[in-house]
Amino acid sequence: MATYKEIHGTNIEVVSSDPSNPVEGQVWYNTTSNTVKGFLISSGSWATGGAMNTGRAELAGAGTQTAALGFGGREGAPAYAYSVLTESYNGTSWTEVNDLNTGRTELGGAGTNTSALAFGGETPTVTANTEQWNGTNWTEVNNLNTGRSILAGSGASNTSALAFGGYNNPVGTYALTELWNGTNWAEVNDMNTPRGGLAGCGTQTAALAFGSTQPVTYHYAELWNGTNWATVNDTNSDMGLRGAAGTSTNALAFGGQPLAPGSLTELWNGTNWTNVTSLTTARYGNGGAGASNSSALAFGGNIGGPPTTATEEWNAGPAIVSFDVS
Repeated sequence: MATYKEIHGTNIEVVSSDPSNPVEGQVWYNTTSNTVKGFLISSGSWATGGAMNTGRAELAGAGTQTAALGFGGREGAPAYAYSVLTESYNGTSWTEVNDLNTGRTELGGAGTNTSALAFGGETPTVTANTEQWNGTNWTEVNNLNTGRSILAGSGASNTSALAFGGYNNPVGTYALTELWNGTNWAEVNDMNTPRGGLAGCGTQTAALAFGSTQPVTYHYAELWNGTNWATVNDTNSDMGLRGAAGTSTNALAFGGQPLAPGSLTELWNGTNWTNVTSLTTARYGNGGAGASNSSALAFGGNIGGPPTTATEEWNAGPAIVSFDVS
């Protein structure tokens, strides 16, 4: 059998700490941890995170994988409550923090763990209510121009956000887009396809919208450039009520329906969607958070009974791994 040196032209490096800037395929022996390690580019996988304190479906999310916020949603089944609950995730566990002022499900969300926006939803009537989160408390601010539920949102903070799509029975689906400047909502150019039950991510000036459940399940995706929506390549499956994370050019879609809780995960590279490793817990109406398609968080959701507390962490891209040499 050929040795490592015969194959690669060098011996395995012996070091006391991991290299600060390894290259793909590099292998070394760490004398401090007494392990053989290597550096690779992972295609991505889901790992179990800390469970939420209260299972909820059709909730909203904001933030990153290690600093996330989950708020609102639906508690219980078959009878359910319109939730005011807010939970904060620190990368390991969820902590209950101060409640929303208005309990609601199927709402939109945007921002970060310390600067978030909640808007729209069902209370049980459709609402235009908007609330700002400052890291401690929620404050009611000016309403959306058009109340609606199962809408989507994007944005970097509680002063810069976008709300798009949505549904109101018996009016139907909306293509409406509204821009939040920290004080007021202003209507801007509509989406190309009216829909509700869609997902979205990105910022106020560069957003991605995809999927739907109303009027039917769609695989359509659209990109917002700060002025207009443009149709881009479809997702691989017709799905709605999905979790979303990332940016307009670097996104992840996970979970969803139409017929049953879904585990499908799709990665967006700015041009095309690719099916990648599925969620461990199939679900729809789940919350999502994350800065890119290589680091995301899925939490809560409908699994066909009481909403789940399950949280999963998505990791892809560069990673240092340990090898079993026993």
